[in-house]
Amino acid sequence: MNSIEPIRVLNRKLDSILLPSGREGQHAMTKVICTLGPNSRDTKVLEALLDAGMTAARFDFSWGSRQYHQETLNNLRKACRNKRKLCGVIMDTKGPEIAVLNVRNPIDLKEGQEIRISSDPSLNASSHTLPVNFPDIGKYLRPGNQAFVGQYLFTGSETTSTYLTVREVASDTEVVCICHNAARLEGVMLTVHFSGVTNPIPTFSDDDVEDIMTWGKKNEIDFLSISFCRSKEDVLYARELLDRAGLKGTEILSKIENKDGLLNFEGIITHSYGLILSRGNLGIDVPAEKMFLTQKHVLAQCNMLSKAAIITRVVDTMTDAPRPTRAEATDVANAVLDGADAIMLGAETLRGKFPVESVSTVLSICKEAEQAYNHSSHYKKLMGALGGYDDKVLLSKTESLASSAVRAADKTQADLIICFTQSGTSARMIAKYRPPVPILTIVIPTLVSDKIKWRFSGGSQARQCLLYRGVRPVLGEPLMGPQKSNLDDYLLQFAVSKAKELNLAKDGNYAVVTQRIGGSDVLKIVLIDEIDTTSIGPQLKNQRTSSQAAIDTMVQ
Repeated sequence: MNSIEPIRVLNRKLDSILLPSGREGQHAMTKVICTLGPNSRDTKVLEALLDAGMTAARFDFSWGSRQYHQETLNNLRKACRNKRKLCGVIMDTKGPEIAVLNVRNPIDLKEGQEIRISSDPSLNASSHTLPVNFPDIGKYLRPGNQAFVGQYLFTGSETTSTYLTVREVASDTEVVCICHNAARLEGVMLTVHFSGVTNPIPTFSDDDVEDIMTWGKKNEIDFLSISFCRSKEDVLYARELLDRAGLKGTEILSKIENKDGLLNFEGIITHSYGLILSRGNLGIDVPAEKMFLTQKHVLAQCNMLSKAAIITRVVDTMTDAPRPTRAEATDVANAVLDGADAIMLGAETLRGKFPVESVSTVLSICKEAEQAYNHSSHYKKLMGALGGYDDKVLLSKTESLASSAVRAADKTQADLIICFTQSGTSARMIAKYRPPVPILTIVIPTLVSDKIKWRFSGGSQARQCLLYRGVRPVLGEPLMGPQKSNLDDYLLQFAVSKAKELNLAKDGNYAVVTQRIGGSDVLKIVLIDEIDTTSIGPQLKNQRTSSQAAIDTMVQ
């Protein structure tokens, strides 16, 4: 399923493979999401993460207080303003995550020892008993069931997580397990996963709902990530919660991290903006030999439906080491070849010793893998699957324009695709066809009112585009003054000016442009140096006085 030709790689001499890659000075087109926490919440660190290539930040509400996350977000906003960069905000629910309660000291376990798991929340965690937030645990577990306990489940080290097997069901509230490896359990949160066991805890807890209605609403989050999403009903309920909170523009990312999520995959993906393949938890329910097929299938379906495809757990070693293993580096590259839009880092940036290096390393690997990605093959497979080569099957207008733009860029060897949008749909559709060049997306703000005050939209739509491979969103200036009389030319001049500023194009390059002119959608090919951008600078300088306040309130 990889869009890569082995012959294409074999025809390259080894010495050429070892040379620096092309597209020097540009970021990889694959995106990186960072989980923020103790080692990644300082403003200076956040600025370094933005410079390294972080495009979205995940706030994990399975731990930490709202005030803690608010302080982190405030620092992120400051870093974004200082760097003048966009960064998406993802709020991740706790969901039905099972955790060890009352952990006050490190817990040392020995191989072969007995340990009890209890539903009694009054007990203290020790090497003899692990109290968990799983009611009536004995009613759901049976001898032979497997349990995994650790910080973020596993970091790849057997000394920080443990693998247990249920030996006996002592009562409705307690089971006796055998420990299969020596381990020291410690950290901000110890999670528990029972393989193949139905979890009775609701997908959305009362705390989750309160977090959305308070923190999420206050901060107008860009994305809500549903932990342990089990069915389309979970997604529809999340949509209802967001609408009730006044967050109609917030998009939903569904995390597939257990067997229920996989079995109900079609319904979940239909109603979601994107999917997060949470490979840590999912890898416990899915046999190791089946994991690669699961990943390929999920990412292929996301690509087909133009849904953001995100994977987790790639360079766990970099939580404590400055370099990944060879296997991890290969895993990152294969994720790109399988069709991932974004890589989500967890412990590596949350509590890792090398958060900035983790982002830089992952993006370096992604950039190299993108050089081997067969864009033409992906395009042909997608068009064939969608019936684009069949005279009897018609693509939608947006799909037709997007696919034509990518084909034109490939055939003319253009260096850039430029598209204009208000919602981000056009950019996402172009990204679906995986062009070999960046997609500069100018998100045009519009003046909207909530019946209390007026403001400019566009910030959230621009940040939401950040999850798609190759899309480089830029929030345009509100259209005021003399440029409105010559709108189409002005927009193109603005886009070309931004392309040069971002080092996406230079004089002598060609760009494919999708633009709405006079009520019609137009596809055209332009030579960069034929677009006059000399008047853009003064106009923008004059505009900033009226629009800067609105722009600066956004996370950018």
